[in-house]
Amino acid sequence: MSVVARTEELRLDGNALGGALLELLGPEGTAAFGTCGSCGTRGELARLVVYVRCPGIVGRCPACDAMLVAVVEGPGRTWVTLAGLRSLELGHGGG
Repeated sequence: MSVVARTEELRLDGNALGGALLELLGPEGTAAFGTCGSCGTRGELARLVVYVRCPGIVGRCPACDAMLVAVVEGPGRTWVTLAGLRSLELGHGGG
């Protein structure tokens, strides 16, 4: 099996980030819109390409593959980086 085939098996969509981002962004976190700091692509976090067999969860831009989000959980704490996002737009729930 090639490296590309194995990598494809590990890919999930951005909904895999939902549980990890629940406390930070609330129940609709994957519906938040982010803008890639590398290529400028804008879309819902649910559209990210997510890898979970890392030392945490990594969300990458579907257009340029830049790392946008990483979440690492450890005993009693969670580390989150959104460093790859130029911006993050959260809804207020009021429409």
